[in-house]
Amino acid sequence: MKFFWMALLAVGGIAFGLWLTDTITMLTQVEGTKLLLARIVIWGGIAMVLALWLARRPIVVALISWAEQTERAQTAPLIREAGAGRLERLLGGCFVIACGSLTLLAFVAPTIFIHQFREDGPFEIGSAIFYFAAAFACVLLATRADGHRFLRLWLGLLALLFVFVGGEEISWGQRMFGFATPEKLEVVNVQGEFTLHNVYSNSLFVYPGLAVTALLLFVAPLLRARSKRARQFLDAFEFPTAPPSCAWLYGLAVIAYALVGLRLGTPTPLPINWSNHLPNFDDELLEFPIALLFATYALSHWRLLTPRTQERVVAQGQPLLRP
Repeated sequence: MKFFWMALLAVGGIAFGLWLTDTITMLTQVEGTKLLLARIVIWGGIAMVLALWLARRPIVVALISWAEQTERAQTAPLIREAGAGRLERLLGGCFVIACGSLTLLAFVAPTIFIHQFREDGPFEIGSAIFYFAAAFACVLLATRADGHRFLRLWLGLLALLFVFVGGEEISWGQRMFGFATPEKLEVVNVQGEFTLHNVYSNSLFVYPGLAVTALLLFVAPLLRARSKRARQFLDAFEFPTAPPSCAWLYGLAVIAYALVGLRLGTPTPLPINWSNHLPNFDDELLEFPIALLFATYALSHWRLLTPRTQERVVAQGQPLLRP
């Protein structure tokens, strides 16, 4: 039976690798050395995932042991708010309204929908603002996280990620300030912009982007809520995990993304298109609520309470949640 599941996993990995190779080749039109490098990355990644799966038990044991040692060395555990604050509830309500109304707009008035998600349109600029707000909130929390070095590290990395994504959303202000794209970058950028996410393809970075956002906003919140081992590991290394409600909101955004893609005839990340629309407007729809989700939980400080804020929460009569 064990051999059967190993063989099934190997066949599935090979099938996925072949599909992904064909998809990237079609989307990016790469050839020669670039195609060889793409294949090395794809098959190397699949081989690494298969190896990690086969060695998962000793890896889990080692990680748990590492987490226990780290937890014992902590001067004080992280304390969390048990429920959502006013800001989180307000932004969560805005999120639901935005997903529903934008999906409806795509169905009843697709031309207006596409116009709203144009370059430098209100939703693209709004996404950038949300990312910059999330970065600012992470930096602010890091300055208050006395005695939590791992938390400060994660917050710093998240802030850098948010600044990068926000900058990419508005092409680092290229159209605002009027500077030109370097010639070497302009040749490989499908939109001729000062960005990295449009290098070779509009859709190439959809896949890693979906993977990262799904990990942060869907997988991690559910794992922490449902797995004692995952909660122990995440809390030992002070990872700023969003609450389980984030996973359901993220799922709502993905459903809206799929519906809009089907309506416009550009259901990315699937490599098909049956319309005259560019296959990026449904991507833009997904990017906006994801940016709002990151801003929501970053501005809510990931429900983490630093020593400076615990007294305020207790004085308001709100419950605290310890790891």
